[in-house]
Amino acid sequence: MKKTLIFFAALFFLAACGTQQSREFPKVTFDLTELESMAPNYVGQEITLSGTIDHVCKHGGGRMFLVGSNPSARIRIDAGDNIKFDAAWEGKTAFVTGILEELRIDSAYLAKWEQEVLEKKGGDHSAGVHMGEAGHEKAEEGDIEAELQRIADYRTTLLDSGKGHLSFFSIKCTSYVLADDEEQQENSKDTTK
Repeated sequence: MKKTLIFFAALFFLAACGTQQSREFPKVTFDLTELESMAPNYVGQEITLSGTIDHVCKHGGGRMFLVGSNPSARIRIDAGDNIKFDAAWEGKTAFVTGILEELRIDSAYLAKWEQEVLEKKGGDHSAGVHMGEAGHEKAEEGDIEAELQRIADYRTTLLDSGKGHLSFFSIKCTSYVLADDEEQQENSKDTTK
């Protein structure tokens, strides 16, 4: 009996030591491909997800975008307090924890956004959607025609949806972990098997 107890104590000690030495990543609560359908139930709550960093906004590092295994599964990550994202992270895997937020776009929202654009209010728009599209920096700096086209595209999408609003989900990041290059290479080997 004593030998069995000593064996289990030693086994527990070895397992505990091994856990402390390995780098632990947060449990992934959501896969990005499933987030769209699950998200409405978790708005305002803290979630954790992982994905590949597709884009980091170069002006300030306040936003980045993660993609899942399907590149159309994409989410905006906004930096929380004392967090700044780095463009050098593009292509890396990130585990992001934060509060899930929802932006609802309806006809009234689009009308307000269009009015702001037409009045040429620069700077920080209270309306508008920042999704990290190619060339978005130019549009944010005053390309009125491009922004009006985006509004028209959202109107078409809204009409085609048959719903009263479009939902765009984002995460207000409270913490993150980047998978280091060695682990990322191991993960890519696992997926190619």
